[in-house]
Amino acid sequence: MNAPSTLTIAGLRTEPGEKRTGFLPVAGTALELPLTLVNGSRSGATLLVTAGIHGGEYPCIEAAIRLAATLEAAELAGRVIVLPLVSPSSFRARQAFFVPEDGKNLNRQFPGSTTGTVSDRIAHAVVTEVAAHADAWIDLHGGDIPEALVPLLGLAEGAAPDVFARGLAMAEVFGIEHLVVPGHLSGTTLAAAADVGIPALLAEAGQLGRFDETDTDLLYQGCLRVATHLGIVPGEPPPVCELIRYRDWPWVRAGQDGLWYPEVEVGAHVEEGQVIGTLRDVFGATLEHSRAPATGIVLLLWSALAVNRGEPLFGIGIR
Repeated sequence: MNAPSTLTIAGLRTEPGEKRTGFLPVAGTALELPLTLVNGSRSGATLLVTAGIHGGEYPCIEAAIRLAATLEAAELAGRVIVLPLVSPSSFRARQAFFVPEDGKNLNRQFPGSTTGTVSDRIAHAVVTEVAAHADAWIDLHGGDIPEALVPLLGLAEGAAPDVFARGLAMAEVFGIEHLVVPGHLSGTTLAAAADVGIPALLAEAGQLGRFDETDTDLLYQGCLRVATHLGIVPGEPPPVCELIRYRDWPWVRAGQDGLWYPEVEVGAHVEEGQVIGTLRDVFGATLEHSRAPATGIVLLLWSALAVNRGEPLFGIGIR
């Protein structure tokens, strides 16, 4: 086994057995992303944990902060890199979905570029300066400010078979039973990781702009279980969870601006063609009924009264 080595990212030099905190500058912007490097005293795999790509997904942000704060470098065999707030301006603005500087959904801009707008540059910095060091990647998310959500995991269907298999093994020990494997992930962290051969896992818990301890701990403990599975954190192998796997996760979006009245709860089983909710105008007249495109489980549900054209009203997990 190779001897443990120095880890340096963005000028932050971390020796074996050392934990350091600092910031990752995003070239061409005024942004700096908080960064923690935990370099174990023994050699092993390197796990990257990111969170806060969407500014209103609070449990995932706190889970990443908690993970970085509690890990002790002297106990690790390998390294953990944590970026708990990938979109700090979205967080400060309490902005759901989009980066304030350019109005883009950051998780549709990966792997990014050095010549694009702020979102493109953030994505490029994360992929080239941080993910380049990783053997595995967990990207933490949740339901954003207007969204109710069933805790779920995601994998990229397009990953190479061996990469997918390693990601699936991570999913099996995380501690969330719902697994989505959609085929349309362009611009996401999962797609970017698949393109460079990094096994990656999306883990989502939390909803409605709430800072919830239960969902925070679910994500925190899941990261620890994966780190243990990878041999980075000492301990017995974590138990394997029997996953409920969904082959697709189609979203139905609002066809126009209006007021949204859902008729089911998140987590409900629905049949193809069933009315999930109704869009009305400000006088109470029906604009459209939104129906389930297939039989499945409502994994995501818009829970705000106000909705704009193109926003996701619900997402159905199809087995």
